[in-house]
This record gives sequence, structure tokens and C-alpha cells, in this order.
Amino acid sequence: MTTEPTTVTILGGGTIAGAVCALLDRAGARVRLWARDPAQRERAKVLGALVHDDVAGALAGSRFVFFAVPGWALPEVAERYGPHARGDHVVVHAARGVAPGFVLPHQAIRAHACVRKIGALGGPLYLEDLGEGRPLVAMLASRYDETFDVVRALVGGSPVRLHTTHDVVGVEVAGAISNVSALAAGLAEGLGLSETDQGVLLTRGLAEASRLGRALGAEAATFSGLAGVGDLIPRRVASTLRHRGAGKALAQSGAAAPRDHEGVVTAREARATAEHLRLDLPLVDAVARIVDGRAQPREALERVLALDLELERFAQR
Repeated sequence: MTTEPTTVTILGGGTIAGAVCALLDRAGARVRLWARDPAQRERAKVLGALVHDDVAGALAGSRFVFFAVPGWALPEVAERYGPHARGDHVVVHAARGVAPGFVLPHQAIRAHACVRKIGALGGPLYLEDLGEGRPLVAMLASRYDETFDVVRALVGGSPVRLHTTHDVVGVEVAGAISNVSALAAGLAEGLGLSETDQGVLLTRGLAEASRLGRALGAEAATFSGLAGVGDLIPRRVASTLRHRGAGKALAQSGAAAPRDHEGVVTAREARATAEHLRLDLPLVDAVARIVDGRAQPREALERVLALDLELERFAQR
């Protein structure tokens, strides 16, 4: 008896959408895709996806929905998805940022759609490994075990190694702040600071992610696992390369940071949230002031590098 292929909907059309589309096609799934940008929809046709001009068409016959858009764009896309959402949908996203108000990705989706089974992908996510035949290692966070079962079934037989956790907040905060850290490391590289300095900034970024995450209800252990340390030890993984590049360009040219850049948006929103929660996050504050043009990159980063980095005491404050 022939088994019908599973239908999967991808909302988004960027690099991650393309990688997920190729992976699911290889796993034997039928992929339907919608993206806001017509040019992205055209490119997706080459990947074998059934491309639709409307969200409703892309969702036809699908129970699994993958959001492949930046964190700042999630509210808009989730709002378009909302009228067509079903309670039995399993939704996964790969956003590594936040929406205005430091709205985490799962919160943005839930605010506009009647879905509960939401998963967040985090960890190293080195997409180039797929093209080289190497396994893709990722952390999948969800409060519902059914999400794990559905995703495992989808990627079964593919080179994907999934690790799971129920700490959605921790994985999302780690991914978001890791991009702020990557911006800082790129700024440092552009300024000619050493690899050691960059490592210190990344380490402080992880500590600040942990502190902010725990204040929002995350588990401390998440930040010492794949979603935290695992994302920052390989310093140039694909998920952070463009953020490092943006930071380096900003340091070398002095040009204004793009307002819709995930790391830039997250730095600003994290700084505001830290002020509201009365948290001391020196690196986040420095990056936010730099991208807003209110601080000179070298002076701001040197000030952060001069601070005490006793991680155990810092994490407990």
C-alpha cells in the first residue's frame, strides 16, 4: 500500500526557508510555501515547493507549519496565518530575534493564532553542513511532546540530529541574544580587536542571555547546553555570520545599522526590557547604544571588556 507524503507548509522565503524546503523534499514530504516577497516565491519554485500567492492555499492539506521569517516580522506573518490556523496544527519556527516590546517568537504566534503546539529551533544550525552531507544538529523546544514526535517523524532518515527541551523561553532568548553577541564580535573584529577580546564578548553575551532568560522564567541549564554554549563555541556558525558581518561593516564604515536587522532590533528591545526589569546587561546596553549612534564602538566595547567577568557571581546577581 502506498503512503501519501506528508504535506508541510513553509511561511517565509529566505535562506532558512530554502534549506528547510530542500531538507523536507529529501525526506519525502510535499512542501507548500508562501512568502510575502514575490521574488522569494519565484526562487522557491526552483526548490520543488508548491508555491502559493496566498496563505490559505499554502495551508491546504497541511498539519505542520514552519515559520521561516525574522523575529521582528513574526507578528505580521502570524496575523496573516491566524484566520486559517487550526487547533491541530503543529507550528515550528526558526526565528532568532524578537518583535517590538521584546515579544518572543512563540508569544507572537500565539497572540494571533489558535495554536498551542509550538516549537522553537535553536542551537548551532550550521546549514552548510546539509550541503556537505554532514548532520544538522539542532535544539527543538516545545511544551508539548507531540511537537517532538511530529518533527522527528518528518526528518526521519535525514541527516538531522534533534535534541529536545521544554524550555521554549530559554531557547528563544538564547538565540536572540546570541545575535547581539555576534554583532558585538563583528564590531570587535572590524575594530581590529583580538580573537581573545571577541571570545570575552561572546562569553559575556551568553552570561547576559542567561540572566535575562532566567528573569523571564527560563531554566539556567538551557544556557549551558546546545542552545547557549553550543551556539557560541563554534564562533562562525551560519546562524551568526550575517550578524558578525553587519557588526564588522558598522565598525569599519560608521554607516547606520539597518533597522530591520534581527540583532539590531533585539539589542534595542533587550535593553529596554532590561531597564524595565532592573537588570544590569552591559554588553546589550553597549550594542544598543552603538547601533543607535549614541556611542562610539571602540570606546563602548573597551568599557565592557574592562568589566569584571566572574561568571558565577554575575549569573547569580
